Amino acid sequence: MKKLFREIAISVFLFFGILFATLQVDWLKVLHLTPTIIGDKLSELVWDFISSGLYEVDSEKVCLPIDTLVHEMCIANGIDTASVSIVVARTYEVNAFATVGNHLVVNTGLISEMDNETQLSAALGHEMAHIQLGHIQKSIRQNAALQAILILVTGNSRSNNIRKITEKLISSGITRAKEREADESGARYIDAMHLDAKEMAIMFEKFKDDNSLSYFKDHDNNQKRAAHIREMHFTSKEPYRQILSPETWEAMQEVCR
Repeated sequence: MKKLFREIAISVFLFFGILFATLQVDWLKVLHLTPTIIGDKLSELVWDFISSGLYEVDSEKVCLPIDTLVHEMCIANGIDTASVSIVVARTYEVNAFATVGNHLVVNTGLISEMDNETQLSAALGHEMAHIQLGHIQKSIRQNAALQAILILVTGNSRSNNIRKITEKLISSGITRAKEREADESGARYIDAMHLDAKEMAIMFEKFKDDNSLSYFKDHDNNQKRAAHIREMHFTSKEPYRQILSPETWEAMQEVCR
């Protein structure tokens, strides 16, 4: 019996050891595969997993204001508007995330928690930065082997657990250094829009380190993030512009609550 347990323990150790080693290798680079072909196809399959668990919001009272903020952000920062696809998901989970295929998903739960359009733009800008800085694409390449195995094993499964695992695989490649880089770029994005970039710091301070909120528990210490934003130099000065009318903002909030 002891021998059996020992063999099982060794097998488990070897399995996870090999799995860990596999995840440390950029297999597309090692095998000289073309990232644009393999990566794009893998991204399509991964997006199928993620999108299958999303309940998309199609209300114009929500989608149009979000599209407007993202469009204004792209124009102000010289970003191709076609380089990002926005999806609004109906869920109380306070979260937003950038994912494969240049998709940016924002939950109604996050929208309803924002005090104003600038804070919402800050959250969108942070995720936009992950896309523009190539963080998501690099994470996909790093985890290509495990993602491919997951897809092959589960086939066309629509399991919410599979979706969560897939999202975690992508986020696992986002280091604290990349998070700070996305914070900085996101703050500059909204500054270029002539919005008050310090609202990003206020947003972090508002939620402090509340681990009940998904969007903030997966990131670095929010007080440190707020302090770093306040130390940055921004060129835009008061009076700041207003993009959405108060009526449009309130109508969006009402739908998202």
